[in-house]
Amino acid sequence: MSGTYNSASYVEDILLAETGFREYDARWVIQPTGDGTPVGLNFVGARVLGLHLGRFLAEELDAGRRIVVGHDFRSYSENVKNALVVGLLQAGMDVVDIGLTTTPGAYYAQFSLDVDCVAMVTASHNENGWTGVKIGHRKASTFGPDEMQKFKSYTLTAQAAGTEGRSGSYTFSEGAREAYLDGLVEEWADRFDGLPRLKVAVETGNGTAGLYAPMLLERLGFEVVPGNVEPDWTFPNFNPNPESVPFLRAVESLVAGSGADVGLCFDGDGDRLGVVDDLGRLVFADRVGLVVAKFLEEQIKVAGPFVIDVKSTSLYESELASDIVWAKTGHSYVKAAVAESGAVAGFERSGHFFFGEPLGRGYDDACVAALALLWALCSAKATEKDWNLSAKLSLLPKSFASPNRQPYVSDETKYAVVDEIAAYFEENRRLAGQPIARINRLNGIRVELEDGSWLLVRASSNSPNLVIIAETFDEDGALLKAIDADIRSVVAATGVAVGSFDSLAEF
Repeated sequence: MSGTYNSASYVEDILLAETGFREYDARWVIQPTGDGTPVGLNFVGARVLGLHLGRFLAEELDAGRRIVVGHDFRSYSENVKNALVVGLLQAGMDVVDIGLTTTPGAYYAQFSLDVDCVAMVTASHNENGWTGVKIGHRKASTFGPDEMQKFKSYTLTAQAAGTEGRSGSYTFSEGAREAYLDGLVEEWADRFDGLPRLKVAVETGNGTAGLYAPMLLERLGFEVVPGNVEPDWTFPNFNPNPESVPFLRAVESLVAGSGADVGLCFDGDGDRLGVVDDLGRLVFADRVGLVVAKFLEEQIKVAGPFVIDVKSTSLYESELASDIVWAKTGHSYVKAAVAESGAVAGFERSGHFFFGEPLGRGYDDACVAALALLWALCSAKATEKDWNLSAKLSLLPKSFASPNRQPYVSDETKYAVVDEIAAYFEENRRLAGQPIARINRLNGIRVELEDGSWLLVRASSNSPNLVIIAETFDEDGALLKAIDADIRSVVAATGVAVGSFDSLAEF
């Protein structure tokens, strides 16, 4: 069907666009967003998705028939989840519904309820109008590209299949949120025992995490300065995305106005964390991860390895004694690398933090990430004069980093555009007038200069955009501006009509 919104066909026909099956989760527009992205899913499509997901989990992956489901705080998310549940029941799945939750809350429920499979209905940090599903068939694991490709093929070739077979069962599990909060308080209380507490500014952008983060920190003794923490599915202030400049600027203002020791912001479904230091300055998540990793390595005497994604600073390799494992960007990639390498933690520049034993269960949880950072800072405050985050960051080599710029490129053309850009750098072997020392094609293309400065260009896995990031180690940041000008020229030369390219001046 065409995907025309507010029509009889939208209500009656199957709308389940192929482009919604992404590298490590699924994302569609279910209501018009205003930016021209086509509507790609309706509730009939969500039911069909549930039907084939249930069959795929039980019959293709042999993952059993029990599944935890939950949904984030958007006006349509519960309806999407309910449609998905109907399909899962048709497929014979035994559904355990935990209702409104963050994504880490759903992952936690897999452990607390002893259920292997999970389907979390969330658009994460995407704008309103988007929806999606994060899927897992093992605890602390979500679908990666192989599973998503097989599930996509299975679903799109089986849409006309019948619904005969075993009927499933439905249970609503009361108290999942309380169990999650109680569990984290119990696990972390001893670590904070005897340590001074901090004043913490908390911003959730009216997203789901507002029901979790402030309460958790208050129960552990922190003074919380709340921002926009009341859930409001219109997102009246800004989109809850820790890489969004307006979101981060709000946290900076909250810290500056309250005298907080640190500012924390949580994305729409609570699995990503953004940080502002005590001076009201944004700290990119790869730097936050490095501070935490140094604390674990030097103070807690935890030997790595540590996993980082290709968007992360190159300082991990020079600043840590532990082994460093590089991974593709994406929560499933980093999560899998943490499990495969037995890493203590994994850090992704977008704000996903993954903590294995003894701090976590291996999945990304912004609340756990916040507690790990606060543990490092509270421990330093107990014994050091210069204990705050700005002081810790000042000990690291100086660098200049760009924001996460995401010019629009359609889902159908974005990978070809990246390949064209990669071919340019592989042939010319120069960036901003300097020779390229190393090229990494693990995920898109990351080009590095001899001094460690680098540029990454990759296709976003969950939206129609490129992802462009750079970091330089010069004295005045001039090289970063030169790289910015260079990549703009290279992108323009592809001949593909890209959308707005947010500038460094706006950051």
